[in-house]
Amino acid sequence: MMGAQEAAVVSMYGPGPRQLDLGDVARNQVAAARAARGMSEEEFAQLLDGLLGWPVKAGFVAAWETTTTPPGDVLVACELIVRQSPPDLGNRQAFDAAAQVMGDRFVDLEAVYPTRSEFQAKLPTSNLLEGAKEIRACGLSLNMLCQTYSDVRLRELVEQGTRLRCLFLKPYGHFIREREQEEGYPENRLSDLTAMNLMILREHVAGRVSAEAQERIEIGVYDEPIRFNVLLIDTELCVAQTYLPQARGVDSPTFVIRKRRPSGGLYSSFEQVFSAMWERREPA
Repeated sequence: MMGAQEAAVVSMYGPGPRQLDLGDVARNQVAAARAARGMSEEEFAQLLDGLLGWPVKAGFVAAWETTTTPPGDVLVACELIVRQSPPDLGNRQAFDAAAQVMGDRFVDLEAVYPTRSEFQAKLPTSNLLEGAKEIRACGLSLNMLCQTYSDVRLRELVEQGTRLRCLFLKPYGHFIREREQEEGYPENRLSDLTAMNLMILREHVAGRVSAEAQERIEIGVYDEPIRFNVLLIDTELCVAQTYLPQARGVDSPTFVIRKRRPSGGLYSSFEQVFSAMWERREPA
């Protein structure tokens, strides 16, 4: 038996004066999207509510499927819903299908900056960390936290409940010496900078907060090949900065990644990088 869309299309090219009923096609699209999800009208209304950003009731869904031509944004939402595989909705909560489409296409990648200086100009650290509840960072000297962000503000964040975990490339270790040679620095240049940043974090931040806040600050070092600076903010935003052969870190690209799905994607990959390195850390 022919569906509404197929019948309408046949009428365009076959004999007879019948015109294409676009309203009927649109209503069929809403019904097909709901059927694809296996949802009741109430459940589908909740899904559309979260996606569209305005209140959707079950009665609206019923009308859009039978008598009323659905609005354009509803049709776009239905198309996105049909195209995406169902994520883990938990208690049937609405998900952001548009964000999931972007996640599929760009694997969570939100922005790319050719150099770190361009990144800092467009997205200052103060904007990134404002209101953060958890900050995890691993890399070389962690200048983003220790040089471009105020000690006072970092102490305030920790006092307000922010958890801070920082992992530095071990000063005067084997792999920091290799990086100094690769970037053409004099011996101990990067080690001295990293040791200073460690001191700033220990003495100017951890050493000047309350005993309760000190428990929320953890610092470690590692002695492994340096590949990325990774900054994870809460459980949704990641800034990943590469280390290129024979190029200063400041001249390397920066990737801004925003988590768009419960699992998989670039955010999860870099979170796993941090977690694995944190487990292998040495005391600072």
